[in-house]
Amino acid sequence: MANKRIYYAVEQAMIEGDGGDFDFATANTVVKGLQNAGITTNYNLTQVFELGQQAIYENIEELPDVEVSLSKVLDGSPLMYHLSTVDATLPTLAGRSNAKCKFALGIWPDTETSATSTTTPDSVLACSGMYIGSVSYSFPLDDNMMEECTLVGNHKLWKAGNIHLTNTDTTLAWNDIDMTGQFDGNNDSPDATSGVNRRQDLIFDPTNGTVDFCLLPPDVYGITSSGTNELTGGVYGAHISQITVSVDFGREQINELGRRGPYHRVVTFPVEVTTEIEVTSISGDMTSATEEGIFGTSTGTCASKSNLVDRTIRIATCEGTRIYLGTKNKMASSNYSGGDSGGGNVSVSYSFTTYNDFNVIHSGDPNPSGLAAGWWANRATYLGG
Repeated sequence: MANKRIYYAVEQAMIEGDGGDFDFATANTVVKGLQNAGITTNYNLTQVFELGQQAIYENIEELPDVEVSLSKVLDGSPLMYHLSTVDATLPTLAGRSNAKCKFALGIWPDTETSATSTTTPDSVLACSGMYIGSVSYSFPLDDNMMEECTLVGNHKLWKAGNIHLTNTDTTLAWNDIDMTGQFDGNNDSPDATSGVNRRQDLIFDPTNGTVDFCLLPPDVYGITSSGTNELTGGVYGAHISQITVSVDFGREQINELGRRGPYHRVVTFPVEVTTEIEVTSISGDMTSATEEGIFGTSTGTCASKSNLVDRTIRIATCEGTRIYLGTKNKMASSNYSGGDSGGGNVSVSYSFTTYNDFNVIHSGDPNPSGLAAGWWANRATYLGG
């Protein structure tokens, strides 16, 4: 019987390296904790007209653009950023920049309670030659910690049962799509002992480990000069309500004569990395800005003075995510708002930017070569230790 609808219990998404057939049959390729999956396809068209008639001469079909948008909770399972860059050589932005992946979305009968291996999916979407396009991490006050990412590419195929919606194309192995349900028993749960991470699971305690705690800019009022958020009398120095880290890889297609598709999608360095930190204010934003600058003690015509100082940013969660943005983050803006007559609290948002520094390490990184285990064991090397 055909499905009457599609809902969360009968969808399963999987990501694997781009080599080989579409064999989504192992548990280490499933996206756990997935909250949303969206697919957008743009069939790019170029119009050609001619002198002598008003009607279009030809509506040329260019290469289609496929974008997959995904969001998941941080729960101890592998990050989507790591699943999609499983062939990475280093846990840095550059080390992950050239890795490609395949994405698949399976849809099971809507009479099932889970995506199970005992039932074949009614239909499967498969995308090959996908690259990570953007990624962001949010650490909110009143919701789950989240990872959001987009995958970009040019190949997309739906398979319904034994029907492949394409002509035979052995180079893309479309006829070898295989997806197995990974949620037998309808009883999956988070990998981390801390469960799905929420506000209490951001690690500020500097005694937790050499690099297993957050470091934030002292520009944020309440953060110490060493970058720690100290707990005094049961209260933190900075009352942080939201942190968001985001990066857009700005990929550019490189084409060549003789083929329709690009032979590579390069990351357009330099890549901007943005961190937004919002706090419940107790004293204002406490950031000063003058024409002469507030930092620097030298004098004279060519004296070096500024309103900003390079800062270090690192994020650490209980479920195993570590994000390091290097030592050259600078505040781009601060915004003091709220506290109106309606009774709301004043909040201050600080925005910081850096470039190319975006090291993301996770205890569950599925890198198959054994590098991931080494990255976690030696994370101090990549996290500013």
